Amino acid sequence: MSPYSGLRNIILIGSLFGFHGLLNRSLLIDGVEEIFIVTSRITIVTLILFIYCFKEFKAQINLTYLIKGSWTGFLAIFIPGWTFIYALKNISSGLQSIFISTIPMFTVFWVYFFYKEEKITKLKVSSVVIGLLGLVVLFFSGVTGLSDGGSLIAGGLLALLGVQGLAISNITNKKDSQLIPAKTYLLTQWLAATFISLVIFNLLDGKIVYLSQIQTFKLIGLIFIDIFNYSLFFYTIKRLSATFTTLVDYVVPIVGIMVGYIFLDEVISNIFFFTLTMIFISLYLAVKDEINTSGQTK
Repeated sequence: MSPYSGLRNIILIGSLFGFHGLLNRSLLIDGVEEIFIVTSRITIVTLILFIYCFKEFKAQINLTYLIKGSWTGFLAIFIPGWTFIYALKNISSGLQSIFISTIPMFTVFWVYFFYKEEKITKLKVSSVVIGLLGLVVLFFSGVTGLSDGGSLIAGGLLALLGVQGLAISNITNKKDSQLIPAKTYLLTQWLAATFISLVIFNLLDGKIVYLSQIQTFKLIGLIFIDIFNYSLFFYTIKRLSATFTTLVDYVVPIVGIMVGYIFLDEVISNIFFFTLTMIFISLYLAVKDEINTSGQTK
């Protein structure tokens, strides 16, 4: 794959992630309960993947794969799925996309504690500090991106909790995907997330909702983005460097803020640009360090 084709894929992936938050918040505005949105989305994606992956899954699954895949599914699918949808009750989809762009920064943070095989340099530590400074300023501002209230503390903390799940799952994915067959690993993750979601849905007396035609199209859009983005991202990262694919984290907040402003009349605050600048500097330093480290090991 040429770098130009890879860049095209990255822009497409980042743009669709930006629309993912938009569709979720749009369904919330329509009055659809968050518990139904997240449970139905995860369950339907799993059913589709079950059809595609079951043959390999049945032949390859064992207890070790089940445990590792379930843990990553809890981190990468269940935690962000549930925390992000509730975060959107309190912050705009554009602001949530800013939090999502901090995933590489927090991945560095968790690597320091859990993935001792990877060296954390002073430059990477500096990148984390700069990104955290941007988040601190954002929280002090209290800006939610909504024109009618919300809570940055509640929404922001929920979004950051989801980000931690994705950041830690980056580490488990990196370690386990080298050992577990791809389709088996993928389906195990989604099955685990679906099982936990259905349990919580029933414990909280969740109700099945009959959606209007436009709401159904929005839910289908979320499901399409989940499946398409996951497939395209792994197709791209197998053919290009992981460093190159981090460019997606520059695209997500730009698209997320823009589409939220256009389609949902979300508020764009000047503080967003300061925080984004700090996060982008953090990303740049982390990528630069990765390139330098890779060059030294060759």
